[in-house]
Amino acid sequence: MIRLFHAFCLYIKVVGITLLFLTSSTFARDVVVGFVDSVEPGYYSQTVKPTLAAIARKIPNGIVTGVRLSTDNTIEEIKRISPDILLGPASVYMELNLTLGGHSIATRRTQWAENPSASIGATIVVRNDNTSIENLQDLQSRSIVAGSPDSVDGWLAFLYELKTNRLRKDDFTQRTTFLTYPMPDVIMAVLSGKADAGILPTCMLERAEMSGLLAPGKLKVINSKTTAGFACKHSTALYPDIVVAALPDTPPAIVKATTLALLSIPEDTHYAWQVATNFVAVNRLYKELHLGPWKHLDDFTFENLWQMYGAYVMIVIAVFLWLLFDEMRLKRIVRKRTEALTKALIEREELEKQEAIARQRLNQIERMGAINQLCAMIAHELKQPMGSVINYITVLRIKLLNEMHHDDIVNKAVIGAEEETRRMVAIVDRVRKYVKRDIDRNSIVAFHQVVQKAFNYYERHTAKASHLILDKLPEVFVRGNALELELLVTNLIKNADQAASNTDTQIKAERPEVTVELKQETNASHLTEVKLIVSDNGPALTDEAFERLKRVSESVKEEGLGLGLAIVRNIVDEHAGQLTITRLSSNGIRVVVTFMTVEPDTKKKIHKETNEDHDEGGVTSQSISGA
Repeated sequence: MIRLFHAFCLYIKVVGITLLFLTSSTFARDVVVGFVDSVEPGYYSQTVKPTLAAIARKIPNGIVTGVRLSTDNTIEEIKRISPDILLGPASVYMELNLTLGGHSIATRRTQWAENPSASIGATIVVRNDNTSIENLQDLQSRSIVAGSPDSVDGWLAFLYELKTNRLRKDDFTQRTTFLTYPMPDVIMAVLSGKADAGILPTCMLERAEMSGLLAPGKLKVINSKTTAGFACKHSTALYPDIVVAALPDTPPAIVKATTLALLSIPEDTHYAWQVATNFVAVNRLYKELHLGPWKHLDDFTFENLWQMYGAYVMIVIAVFLWLLFDEMRLKRIVRKRTEALTKALIEREELEKQEAIARQRLNQIERMGAINQLCAMIAHELKQPMGSVINYITVLRIKLLNEMHHDDIVNKAVIGAEEETRRMVAIVDRVRKYVKRDIDRNSIVAFHQVVQKAFNYYERHTAKASHLILDKLPEVFVRGNALELELLVTNLIKNADQAASNTDTQIKAERPEVTVELKQETNASHLTEVKLIVSDNGPALTDEAFERLKRVSESVKEEGLGLGLAIVRNIVDEHAGQLTITRLSSNGIRVVVTFMTVEPDTKKKIHKETNEDHDEGGVTSQSISGA
């Protein structure tokens, strides 16, 4: 049992020695305490020196060194020196906390304050016999003296009080003078009348009166306030006093030793160290006055503005670019949809046009069908009367022969009447065959002879109003029906003649002319083709009239039925030809009909076809074209 007790005691000794060794090695380094200089009377002897000594007692194996920091550019000196502990005004601590970091350890509390967070402020004093200054507004344009311009317990507290009461700073700073020491310099300037008012740290008026430096009642306080737990007269809000703070890189052991050292210092008649938890008042003062970390608010250089608002500017630019991109995207979508809608409308209009054309063609087909029925009926009804006429003419010729009457005029008249009647019968037969679709278009026809025959007939038997010109015709052969081809040429010549001699227009050619040509050419496929060209020098057609001219069964003449061009187109289509109508540059139009040429099989067949066509010939063209 005794052995166990001795072993336990030995263990306790070892642990104690180890802890002592660890504790001693922890503090075996120098501690740098940076303290901000102050013009407060007795500041070094009553505050700085006792604080350094207390910290040194808690760190026996280290050396505590105090380094004086200037009130100008204090934060830059802290960055350069890098002290472990900072001793300075609450304003410096706030700037340190916002720029470099760190935290407060303890705050000095004066004997007149119960709360270390509300321990100092500013007191505005004037001479007691000065009745012209009773409040802050009366200080406008007056001469004012103060201590340091960077002191919270003085000038800065006064400026924030002006801002709180919505008074313009410039109205109070025109005649301001800063002196080195608030006491006795500021007090003596007010008492002597060199200044209308003075700004003192709180409790300095009471300390001057208690020490006998100032007779009580010589100075009075304006804009006086009352704060619970604060015994001194004051004119502004109250703020924390001197702060001891640790920097971010300070070892925890030094922070602990410093905290124990400050809290173990006995309270004297002037100051005591306590933990302050509220620095909002100092922070608000610096922010509203644009001091310390907020001094950049009065810097309007590009670098500073970009540092403050660059992120917001980039966000705004990004939002603007996004909106611009979205607007472009929407415009592109709208453009595409508009193009699609426009295309759909164009297609719809095109369909409507095609539908209108289809309806028009249907109407034309119905009209042509009605005309075909009418022609068939007329042809059927005329067949018997014309046969009777032929019989009567035959009887008349026999009668004339029996009577041996040799009057040449009467004989020619009878012969001519019989020939024309037989042609009429041939026409009627052709019409009936056309209706029945029983027309032979495979015969080889001498097309130059057909053109010559139609030209001669129109020139001899029609009251023409134009000068007809027929160029030399080359010998060409086509496959088709001679009578229909003659009807085609006759209608083209007639239409050109009527167009050249049109009297409905004011502009008329001096000599209306119609030219008929026949040309043989080789096309792009190396095939031989013949072109029938009929031109006139009639007046120029309007666009509307020219469009109607190109449409089937629609006449450009008010009294026309529109069948002439319809017959022409139908004959061209039935013979596998091509019809082209163009306006000439000056006036008049040109109609070109193109057929493929063929080689004749035998001259006999061609001659036979031509004679048959001659027997049925020209009156047919005249009759149908007149329709």
